[in-house]
Amino acid sequence: MNGDAAAQEVRNRAGAKSAEEAARSRLAWAWTGAGYGFFVIGLAGLILPVLPTTIFWIAAAACFAKSCPAMQRRIFAWPGVGPAVEDFLTQGVIRPKSKLAAYLGMLLAAMILVLLSSSITIIGVGLGLILLGALYVATRPSEPR
Repeated sequence: MNGDAAAQEVRNRAGAKSAEEAARSRLAWAWTGAGYGFFVIGLAGLILPVLPTTIFWIAAAACFAKSCPAMQRRIFAWPGVGPAVEDFLTQGVIRPKSKLAAYLGMLLAAMILVLLSSSITIIGVGLGLILLGALYVATRPSEPR
């Protein structure tokens, strides 16, 4: 391989690395943007009683784990909600108090669905999805291993 060919090879490799770095940078920005979006929705849930906070912050912390670990740590440190988010993401644990809150929320959603919907199909599908959610919560461990 002559000098010109070697120089061209080096330029090609550098270009490929730059393209990979650019793709990783775009992906990191996407994860960070999604994380902040979920975080803001969860933040609104602290004020609005019908909007859950924990599930959105679980999604936000998972996004930040791929892009901004410092923000993930800030969510984990948030009083009240942070420990539940960390327990779920690190060990898959849903504490008994959180399970009770989830079941009560699902019960309320089921009652509203039955009272406000006139379609048997919509009621059936809605109750089926709520049942799947309840089964998922029931199968998660209540205490860390």
